[in-house]
Amino acid sequence: MDFHKLPNLDLRLLAIFDEIVKHRNLTLAADSLGITQSAISKSLQRLRHELGDALFVRTQNGMEPTPRAIELVAPIAEMLRTYRDRIAIAPHFDPANSDRMFTIHASDLGISALVPVLARHLKTTAPHARMNVVLGGQREVVDGLANGEIDLSIGAFPNLHESGIYQQRLFTEKYICLVRSDHPLCGVGTIDIERFLQQTHIVISAGKSGHAHARAEAMLLHEIPPLKVAIKVPSFVLGAMLLRNTDHVLTIPSIAANTLATEFDLVSLPFALDLPGFVVAQYWHERFRHDPASQWLRAQVHLLFGQS
Repeated sequence: MDFHKLPNLDLRLLAIFDEIVKHRNLTLAADSLGITQSAISKSLQRLRHELGDALFVRTQNGMEPTPRAIELVAPIAEMLRTYRDRIAIAPHFDPANSDRMFTIHASDLGISALVPVLARHLKTTAPHARMNVVLGGQREVVDGLANGEIDLSIGAFPNLHESGIYQQRLFTEKYICLVRSDHPLCGVGTIDIERFLQQTHIVISAGKSGHAHARAEAMLLHEIPPLKVAIKVPSFVLGAMLLRNTDHVLTIPSIAANTLATEFDLVSLPFALDLPGFVVAQYWHERFRHDPASQWLRAQVHLLFGQS
């Protein structure tokens, strides 16, 4: 197709053609469209020029279409119908009836503490919608959001400043400690730094995920004597599971601690070190900024987890 040979037609001209076909009268067509007869005459001249045909000829019965115009009636009507039915109407998302599969990225922390809450909420607000939950580091998140493989990421990526990525703050997280319910530290009151460092520890490794926990991990490994680091694991859930039959201490963000403490019969303790907290946010790509389903999902996440 040679772009430079395409006729210079717009939808307004096609709509004028369609109205002349219906009314066979320029005055009636102009009144129907709410424009002047002069404007419709000029538009007809443009149509004739671009299509290389008279299109309509004045007769005693009105403006009669030429054979070329008759050939164009159906395809032009179809083009206008396509615009009206599939382009002009704003997209809509109906959570009550949608079976949309939402792909949500979350860290191990988010999967253990946030995703279950969101799943329960969707069960009532979007009962037919489905969730596909995926793990991944910062690079995978950026690529997945950009290509549409991930609808939304919930996590803490302080260095995620990629072009096209939007983010919205949900809440600020702090650290506490978890131990098994009959751990020797239970009931001792305030745990000072010396007593904390004497314990054996499970340390969660952020690896190369880009997650904000990497800062806390570095500080813990700097403060805790190497021989007191009993286990390093990449998962908060696995770390909590390992506490059940050991006297280790796990340093963990509070929202996950509260969830996992109930799940594994653990006890939370005040934290002795001054670890930096971090902001948990939701992330999405500008390609889907105005997508109704994505907008609805982000609103639900903010409703559930957002703090003013």
